[in-house]
Amino acid sequence: MTAHWQQLLDEMLTPGAPTRGLELMGEAWSGKTRRLDELTRRATGTGWQVGRSRPDRLQHSAPFGLFLDALDDLVTEAGPRLRERLTEDEQQRLAVLFPSMSHLAPGDRPDRDLYRECRAVRSLVGHLADDCGLLIVLDDLHRADADSLDLLGYLLERPLTAPVMIAVAHRPRQLGYRTRAVLAEAAARGLTRRVELGGCEDAELAALVPDGLDDGARRSLLRRSGGNPGLLLALAEMEPASPSGLPSVPAQPSARAAAAALDDFQLLGPAGRAMVGAAAVLGDTFGLRIAVEVSQLDEAEARTGLDEALAEDLVRPVGDGPDFRFRDPVVRAVAYHSAGRGWRSGAHARAAAALRIHQGPAELRAQQLLHTVEVADDDDVQALVDAAEDTVFHDPGAALRWARHALRPVVTADPLLRARAQSVQGRALLHEAEFEESAAAFQRLLAPGAGLPVALRAEVVSSYAQVQRMLGRHEAARELLREEIARSDAAGADAGAAAGAVAGAALCGSACAAHCDRAAAADPGSVSRCGRLRLAMTALVLEAGGQWGSADRAALTVLADAAGHPAHPTALVALAATEAQFGRSSDAAEHTVRAAELIDSLADEDLAAHLEAVQWLVGAELFLGRTREAEAHAERATALARRFGQRHLLAGLLAGLGHTRLRLGLLPEALACADEAEEASLASGSSRPPAHVTVLREELDLLHGIVRPATPVPEAPQPMLPELSGREREISVLVSRGHTNQRIAHFLELSPKTVETYLARIFKKLGVCSRAEVAAMVGRAAPQPQPQPQPHPQPHPQPHETVPSGRPVR
Repeated sequence: MTAHWQQLLDEMLTPGAPTRGLELMGEAWSGKTRRLDELTRRATGTGWQVGRSRPDRLQHSAPFGLFLDALDDLVTEAGPRLRERLTEDEQQRLAVLFPSMSHLAPGDRPDRDLYRECRAVRSLVGHLADDCGLLIVLDDLHRADADSLDLLGYLLERPLTAPVMIAVAHRPRQLGYRTRAVLAEAAARGLTRRVELGGCEDAELAALVPDGLDDGARRSLLRRSGGNPGLLLALAEMEPASPSGLPSVPAQPSARAAAAALDDFQLLGPAGRAMVGAAAVLGDTFGLRIAVEVSQLDEAEARTGLDEALAEDLVRPVGDGPDFRFRDPVVRAVAYHSAGRGWRSGAHARAAAALRIHQGPAELRAQQLLHTVEVADDDDVQALVDAAEDTVFHDPGAALRWARHALRPVVTADPLLRARAQSVQGRALLHEAEFEESAAAFQRLLAPGAGLPVALRAEVVSSYAQVQRMLGRHEAARELLREEIARSDAAGADAGAAAGAVAGAALCGSACAAHCDRAAAADPGSVSRCGRLRLAMTALVLEAGGQWGSADRAALTVLADAAGHPAHPTALVALAATEAQFGRSSDAAEHTVRAAELIDSLADEDLAAHLEAVQWLVGAELFLGRTREAEAHAERATALARRFGQRHLLAGLLAGLGHTRLRLGLLPEALACADEAEEASLASGSSRPPAHVTVLREELDLLHGIVRPATPVPEAPQPMLPELSGREREISVLVSRGHTNQRIAHFLELSPKTVETYLARIFKKLGVCSRAEVAAMVGRAAPQPQPQPQPHPQPHPQPHETVPSGRPVR
């Protein structure tokens, strides 16, 4: 509780205080009940009598149900002394209302008279408060019965001289206009204090976030809670939402959160429940027309049900149109899971059919198809594949689910659709850093006889080359791209006569670019395909060195000048980075300025497809001495990689951020980036960290005076302990030779924390629990190991410029 709140309680509970009421206003989950609990404890501790109530369905069957529930126990405790103080008419009126006073009027009961009943209850409240003061706490006032609201107005308009305080809590959206006016008038007269509970301060809210969440999950939780502390805790008990906000089935809420939210469903009729159930199937936001079809109600019933949901603040309008949204994700989760599984299955099928007819968003339709009994035809598969392709950069997990659903054995689809589904499946696995599984998917697509269309094959090859880069198999990626570029050059009829000309080394500069322009006019797709392959080769050169010639520059120049082309931003950045890699400052500066302006102009959702290019841009800006600009770009790209689940780029982006902070003299921050980059690389399953990560760690170690060993790092022979990765075998051998974690970290250019993580994986794979057992197993598997250093592959000499291998742009 804040100091202001504590001071308010002290003032209100002081004997003789002029303020006799408290009004707490706030959204659901905002902490109103928690504050009433504190008030109740404080009042009880200082000798006040407390009567407390909150509405339920039973109270609506009795007049003044909210007050009866709050006061009946106190009336019972007061006993006979009340009879001496109440008039005969008051006794008769109260005997009708309070079960504990029914014996006071055993005969005929008077007819109902609201005014006289309010007078009688007011008199009763005054007598109950005579001795030590009375606090009446009324929670969830917006659900109270009409008589209770009338009585509250009567008590506020005619305050008692006895020490009586009334504390109420409500949601202003759901409170009637008359009661709102009565409360406002009481506050204006100084009879009550009004407290509006808004969002918590950032620091207070952050303290409520459970431990163990990564930064992305923490930020998502804070953003979705909207500053509401109770909602944050309820969301924390559910599974994380989709990072991109794509439609998804809500997670099962906790029993506590479900019970609290279900209170808001009590007054819904059958139409209201059908409408909120249909809306929950569609998403956090929904359109009225589709929801009506899913609910199976006629239009009049559906509108009645919608009005019920609006009255209970379960849903709210979005602007002035026909779209609505749930009040919060917990309400949607409760609405969804409170419906039967069979009903939900049918609702998803109806939603998919309605979205198909009305040409709804592909992502929403794909989400419905995930939960239907069967995928009907190629049109459904097309929706799944389109949705996966549209979202692979923003939510790889969702894209992977949709692609796999389209590839189920029970689904018969057009071969091209299946190939597209396999392709996007491989890309989603790549983005989730599942490199080996991604490589297997692409290998199946590139198998002899696969018969891929030329454009799709270029996309698959480029993506497969990226997987090979991520796995450190640079020469395999280089050979793959060389063969595909040669194949593209030879396929003049399919790829267009200009594609071979683009690849020709004889053309360069403006002449080659002009030739590409003519080719684009004749066959735009051919240049795009060739440019995609050349762009993939450039990415490899920037990472691992190698030849980069005039044909590569020409193809990239065409794409860099093709505003609106999907590869335009990446190609422009690639030109800047390669010029910087070759040390051509003037050309690098020109391209870098253009590239930075373009990158900065892109919205986050658009930049998601070009995050690796931002890593190259950071290197170019560091080369040009634009360190602050590089830091800003690295920070943004790193945050987006986390937000959009692009785990495959996280290590490289963190390394770039670490380089910028090292340049700025922020050594602790640079060290933190290096550690996190190594952990991200380890989590992705890579056998070695990317070159950028290794170089960053090397430079940081030099600053700390750490000397690297002159001898090569020992590596266990491949046949030994085959269940371990190459890096794990290296560490196992060093452990067997008695090296400490610190020393192993120095040898392998890792952080000690990363070595600890590797060791945990080694222990689990080998089924051991000590370093001695690891050493014993190494000894048994290879009694006299003879680890040999791995030679670095050298590029074949060619008449092109060659980028040195193993060092990033600095």
